[in-house]
Order: sequence, then structure tokens, then C-alpha cells
Amino acid sequence: MKKFLTLNIAVLTVLTLTACGSNRNNTSNNQPSSSTITKKNMSDEQAKLEYTKSAEQLAPVFQSITDSNLKLNDNVRLTARNADKQITIYNNKLVKYKQNANYKVIKNFNDSIATYLGDIEGKTVSSSYNTDIKKVSDTNKAAYSKLGISYNKKLSEAGNAMNAKISQLPGVSGKTIRTTNYTITITSTETTPHFEGGTDLIVYYTFKNTSKNKNIEPTESLIEGAHFTQESKTSINDLDLGNPSKDSDEWSSLEKAASQKVKPGAEVKCMGSYELDNNEYPVKIQATDPDNNDAKLGTITLDLPNN
Repeated sequence: MKKFLTLNIAVLTVLTLTACGSNRNNTSNNQPSSSTITKKNMSDEQAKLEYTKSAEQLAPVFQSITDSNLKLNDNVRLTARNADKQITIYNNKLVKYKQNANYKVIKNFNDSIATYLGDIEGKTVSSSYNTDIKKVSDTNKAAYSKLGISYNKKLSEAGNAMNAKISQLPGVSGKTIRTTNYTITITSTETTPHFEGGTDLIVYYTFKNTSKNKNIEPTESLIEGAHFTQESKTSINDLDLGNPSKDSDEWSSLEKAASQKVKPGAEVKCMGSYELDNNEYPVKIQATDPDNNDAKLGTITLDLPNN
């Protein structure tokens, strides 16, 4: 969700918002009967105005989620309820445009927002997939395509702020592992002979202590939070720590940095090594969070150098 107005789902999926009571169910109940509706045309300019009004109902909701440190507390739920009421009002006022193409675009957008807002009640943010925010994304894109809208500033700024907060949650993105108390980013790899024959994989990485008051050792954290495996033709093998047959001043310096405790907020460059089972299959890292009951965070695949 780096560009929020495209509603990047890869980032937005960190929200799990499960159903509760919502004003969205009242929309159809409060609408006039079809026999009393005088059909009118909704111009593109009117549709853009209606889109803006609805989109900006999401901005304070996203901002309140950010301000609450991604906890869906009473303030967030109240903000969502108020926004939900406004979306219901908007829908009720738009029925005079019923059957118009622009109306359908805005109505679908409003309904997706109402579903999302109604699902906030009583839940907390997590990394599970959320189909309702995907509906908001899809209907948002449809409005962009139909109306030629570039972006909405309030929605974009609030969404980007929430994305920044979401990006700090434990998880795996690219070759970065984020846990409750530290972040490991693999920067490069290379292979070198193992001292007893075979091949070692050298893993270069940066380690950042993101905790508030813990001194943390990178090597210990890598061992606890990153499980290295490699497939062969017949099995999946756990990789042992490596022991390269050669050494260098750079390796010694990086290994030393990895074995010393890092202060909160500090970042260091490190190195580790693993003994490969073979030179054909990639290495996979199963990442977990040692400080959160070994919760599964995701998988990183490392292609072997020169393969």
C-alpha cells in the first residue's frame, strides 16, 4: 500500500476485520420504493463529487487506526460507525439516479466501504487476508477507470500513514524478516568450500534491534528465528551451520559483529554460513517470531549463486 489510492492488497492484507452489526443493512430499508423514484442522470462531475465525499469518509478511519497503533479500539469503532452512517445517508440520497451507470459505480464503492466499516467492530489488526478491503480496492479502481480520477489527497495521506505503521508489523517482505524485537535483511549470498568437503552458503545480512530496552545478539536471533532448509531429489533437509575452509578479515569482522549484543535502535552488518546439502536446489528460510510463541512469519527463497 505504498500508493494507497491503488489500495495495494499486499500491504492491506494485514487487516482482519470480521463481521459485526452495521448501518449498511439499513440502506435498502430507508430507500424510497422504486415506484416513487424519478430517474435522473448523474453527470461525471456529480459522480466525482459523490466519490470524493465517500472516499473521505475512509480517511479519518485509517487515521484513527494509525493513531491507535493498529488496535481497533473504541475510538476506531466510533469513527467507523460515524463514517458508516454517512455512507448510508449518501446512498439514500443517490437513489434518484438509480440505473444510471455512474450511480452503479458510486453505489458499489459505497457498499464496499460500508461492508469494510461494519467489519471493524471488536477485532484487532493481524496479518490475515481480508476480502472486504479487497472489495474496497476493486470498487475504488472501478471508479478511477470510469471517472478518470487521479487521487484523493485526504484518503492517500491517511492510507500512507496507516501503511507505514502496518509495515512495522512482524512478517516477511522480500528478503526481510521483521519480528517483535528485531529486523533481519539478507543483502547477498555466496558459496565457498566447506572445510570437510562440500559447499557452504555464506549469508550476508543487516541486523537491526527494534526493541525498546533489549540488547540482542544477531547470531542467536538468526538461529532462533530463521530455519534454513534445502530440498534434494528425495527429501527436505535441515541445514547445519557452516564451517568454511577459508577465512578473511571481512568475514572475521562480520562474524564478530554477529556474535555481539546490539543495543536498541542500532543496526549492524553481519555474516552467517550454512552447510549445503547439494548445489542444485534453492535454500528456503522459514521465519518465525521467537518473542511471540514462534509465530510463523513467512518464507524466503534464496537461489544459489551462479545457478
